Amino acid sequence: MKIAICDDEQIFRDTLYKKLVKYNKTFEIKEFRTGRELIDSRIKFDIIFLDIEMPELNGMDTAKKLRKLSVGSIIIFLTSHIECIQDAFKVKAFRFLSKPVQEDALNEALEEAEKEIVGQEKIVINQKGKIFELSVPDVMYFEAFGDGTYVYDNKDNVYECTVALKEWDKRLEGMPFFKIHKSYIVSMMYVSSINNNVLRLEGVDQDFTISRRNITPFKDAYMDFVKNNSRVI
Repeated sequence: MKIAICDDEQIFRDTLYKKLVKYNKTFEIKEFRTGRELIDSRIKFDIIFLDIEMPELNGMDTAKKLRKLSVGSIIIFLTSHIECIQDAFKVKAFRFLSKPVQEDALNEALEEAEKEIVGQEKIVINQKGKIFELSVPDVMYFEAFGDGTYVYDNKDNVYECTVALKEWDKRLEGMPFFKIHKSYIVSMMYVSSINNNVLRLEGVDQDFTISRRNITPFKDAYMDFVKNNSRVI
């Protein structure tokens, strides 16, 4: 996930950076001192932490310019004042965080933002010329067959496509999926149990075997997924 921190205070950027890395060490984080630097970067970020009280181009005006450029990133404003909440609706702000940012509030905002991002992402399937768009939370697993795949959703639909499982593995990078075996990619959102190298998915009446070389990487990835998507400690 790509994250931008836009704040004119170096000390604050450093502090927020450390808290973000603590939450998830795989985040790609880039820092900006001004709104103009952020706009000129033209980088597509998933989440932008944007300070409102910045000189020259303040955070609210920066957000307006980003939206005019059709930037769809989640924007989380950083501020010591909440008076501008009305303007925040105009730029589709996700939420405000008061400075100095408390770790619990930051973690909660990140959890909700990640759910929002996953919910917006689509998986496009071309089934014999007919196009289907599935929301990421609806897809349970992929199964290889010949040179193509079957895609299973949570409504008992099965879609057939000519995209190889290896290619799906590349396309799904950054999403909550894992290739557990040469024949299967599963959604970590539906894992109900893991027993040695046998995995079960909610609502699916079959066992999935995790290949020997993927057991440890999968369990590590799954634990990170659980930590980042659950309030359970």
